[in-house]
Amino acid sequence: MIVALAAMLSACALTEDVVPIVYTPAAAGPVPGAEGILVTVTAIDARAKDRDRISTKINGYGMEMAAIRAEREVAEVVREALSAELRQRGYGLGDGGPRVEVRVAVFHARFSNGFMVGKAEADVDLAVSVISPEGRAIYSHDLKARAKRPIQVASGKNAAATLSDALADDFKALFADEAFGRALAVR
Repeated sequence: MIVALAAMLSACALTEDVVPIVYTPAAAGPVPGAEGILVTVTAIDARAKDRDRISTKINGYGMEMAAIRAEREVAEVVREALSAELRQRGYGLGDGGPRVEVRVAVFHARFSNGFMVGKAEADVDLAVSVISPEGRAIYSHDLKARAKRPIQVASGKNAAATLSDALADDFKALFADEAFGRALAVR
């Protein structure tokens, strides 16, 4: 009985997860003048390692087990999340205005065990550039966010939620940077 229970519990750590990364934009109001600006958003996955996964499950001893993968390409998740943030602030999406380019350098969550509760930590590092309609670089900034959550299970759902938190922290810092707003307004 105990052996069967142990086998069932460890099987979860051996099963790969493929999860959606759900992103909800910040509750921000429209930026004055944004309604007249069209922005194009592009993103590329420039991760040097772990490109095939967003995290790894661990067992009760903290040993890495099965991969956790994103349901969609990481670059597409980041592009759509930034597009949602821009729309939330009143910017239009389309050609003719500045281009926001995002390079995803790190997009990874990891788990650790604790006495009563474990921890999920996620790192999302982005390099954001704004290119004028004429092709001139007018803004560049590196963003490095880390999010933490208490967890009971090292699951794909927990990895995705923690990564979404870190992505939100990156975008919070980006939109707090007045130089980013000025770069979007350059005509």
